[in-house]
Amino acid sequence: MRAPGAQVESPRRRSRLAIYCLGLLIVLLLASLSIFSYLSSCPLPETAGPVSVMVEPGMSTREVAKLLEEQGVIRSDLFFRILARMKRADGLIQSGEYSFGPGIHIRDVLDSLVEGRVIYYSLTVREGLSVEQIAALVEEKGFGTKEAFLEAASDRSLAPDYVPAEYLETAKYPLEGYLFPDTYYIRRGMTERDIVLMMLKRMDEVFTEEMREKARAMNLTPHGAATLASIVEREAQVAWERPVIAAVYLNRLRIGMKLDADPTVLYALGKPPNALVLWKDLEVDSPYNTYKYPGLPPGPICNFGKASLEAVLAPEDVDYLYFVAKNDGTHAFARTLAEHNLNRATYQGR
Repeated sequence: MRAPGAQVESPRRRSRLAIYCLGLLIVLLLASLSIFSYLSSCPLPETAGPVSVMVEPGMSTREVAKLLEEQGVIRSDLFFRILARMKRADGLIQSGEYSFGPGIHIRDVLDSLVEGRVIYYSLTVREGLSVEQIAALVEEKGFGTKEAFLEAASDRSLAPDYVPAEYLETAKYPLEGYLFPDTYYIRRGMTERDIVLMMLKRMDEVFTEEMREKARAMNLTPHGAATLASIVEREAQVAWERPVIAAVYLNRLRIGMKLDADPTVLYALGKPPNALVLWKDLEVDSPYNTYKYPGLPPGPICNFGKASLEAVLAPEDVDYLYFVAKNDGTHAFARTLAEHNLNRATYQGR
């Protein structure tokens, strides 16, 4: 029984209250979604171009969030940090240079940073460059300094394990010949040492154990094969001549004849590879002077490509011992000194 005078809430009133509460809940939900959508959107104008953001190594999530807000990529650094915490991405953001365009969602920004979708720039190192030339190229392209690259290239501990210890102790640049020429993709934040390690890894992929065994079967050490390949690289200007030039030098080595290779003299003197070799240059007292000392020089004179290495390991079956430039990029080959002298008179007037 109800107490006398007690008021009874009508069903209609309860229904209105429920509708009011439901409406309020919907309004709050829509407002929350609107705020979330606003904070998740990119503030960059649609007409704006992509924004480049450099995340330095060691930056915290808070620092990255602040940087993104300052660059106009996100609206709220706090919201970004909350999202990163919810997605357990704290400490997972990778360093590097990123590009963010108008309309990018904040989740995509975070995913890009965690997955390391950085900008990569190409660095093409052509065959035949020396360590010093590669260092200059790295500096020219803005990937580091020449000095830092040369310092990394002087680290003996990075050399392949088949490079002789006695060579490493005396070589100016122990990695000469082992920085494989190729097109590399570099991201901002990589050090000069990182680039050196990338090139060494590529060399290890190209100069396989099977190829090193082939060299040993030819009575060449892997280091010796690399050294000869570097000479072939500097001598050959047309592809088909590589195996022939390699055969000439291998024939000379087999009979104990000096190599008389002009590129080794230029390397000893520190001259450009296209410089003219003078008679007085042949007197330079250097183990790299193959006019003066028999056998191979101590190490490679440049960083050679795969074609030159393959030419050494699969030379042409010829008995040539001499060749002379024909001044058109090719050479005239000879078996005897008399033939060679005739070729010299024909093509070089001497």
